[in-house]
Amino acid sequence: MNPVLHIVADLSSGSSVLVIAGTLFLIPFIHEDIAIIAAALLVAQHRLSIELALASVFLGMVGRDLLLYGLGALARHNALARRYLIRPRVQQLRIWLGGKMMWVILVGRVVPGLMFPTYIAIGWFNLPFPRYLLCTTLLSIAYLPVVFAIVYLLGSAAFSHLGNWTWLIAAVPITVLLVLQIRTYIRRSRNSAEGGSPDDPEHKRRHAGNA
Repeated sequence: MNPVLHIVADLSSGSSVLVIAGTLFLIPFIHEDIAIIAAALLVAQHRLSIELALASVFLGMVGRDLLLYGLGALARHNALARRYLIRPRVQQLRIWLGGKMMWVILVGRVVPGLMFPTYIAIGWFNLPFPRYLLCTTLLSIAYLPVVFAIVYLLGSAAFSHLGNWTWLIAAVPITVLLVLQIRTYIRRSRNSAEGGSPDDPEHKRRHAGNA
């Protein structure tokens, strides 16, 4: 089973409601889809109220977005943070960030591996924080209930036929998502280390010249 879902499943069997809610709040800092799936399954299993589940995940999503912007802003003033956070991938986002912020945030949210560098770049380039907070909050408000409702309906049906095996089944797509995200992150890190993304014009010219 996916380790994060395994922890949630174990917590749901004997932990207090506050511990479960606190765990759901923290999971979006790793992967928000895992948090939404876990919350929906917990509600479907009658381990948590829908209000507390949604509130915990939503606050975690907002908290993560604030953290990423804050890390980018911190890098403007702290050499150590700048060294570890402002990689070539972040710098390459400068021109792209000149467009509409809502579109940039949306793309950064749906493309695997792009959220962290995009949101950090928004803070690094000192784009307006109120607009950033408004856009990320609106996206969370729109995204969370839709995915939650789908997983809840599927989870309710699954629990009625499969019981706790539902947690194991749910771990399969989540593990695939995590593997894809890790592979994307590794590939982009290698591209950055080589001097840019394969899609970057400067990167193409440099490698063409070396051919």
